[in-house]
Parts: sequence; structure tokens; C-alpha cells
Amino acid sequence: RSKHEEIELVSLEEFYKEAPPEISRPAITLTDPHQQTLARLDWELEQRKRLAERYKECLTSKEKILKEIEVKKEYLSSLQPRLNSIMQ
Repeated sequence: RSKHEEIELVSLEEFYKEAPPEISRPAITLTDPHQQTLARLDWELEQRKRLAERYKECLTSKEKILKEIEVKKEYLSSLQPRLNSIMQ
């Protein structure tokens, strides 16, 4: 039993539809189940790398937004004392 059998891969139809020809290589993989499995694992790896990169970008964006929110909160909290001094 191999480790790759624990990974749930996309269906064959979806693989051939979405994977680029340089990964799917239909001329080879349609007749060779071993090469087909290797190609599907390559595609899975490629997708996971893209998702990991997108995740990092989202985290960076989230951190930036949280910092902006904190700056705005500080500004708003300092606004009340200034308004009080103006009113006096």
C-alpha cells in the first residue's frame, strides 16, 4: 500500500479538463495507469503550491488590514479627549 492512496485526487475527467497538457500528457497517461497516477500527483502538488501561495498572500493582506484598523482605532480613541478640550 502506498502513501498516495490516502490522498483524494480529483476525478480523471476533471484532471484532463483542468490540468495543462504538459502535466496531463494525455498521449502517454491515457494508456499507462502508472504514468497517469504520477501526472495526477504532479497536478495535485501544483495546485497545493498555488493554494499555499494564495494563502500567504491572504495572510499578508489580512495583517495589513488589521494594522490599518488598529491605527484607525487609536485615532478614534484620541479624538474624544480632543473634542472635550475643544468643548471646554
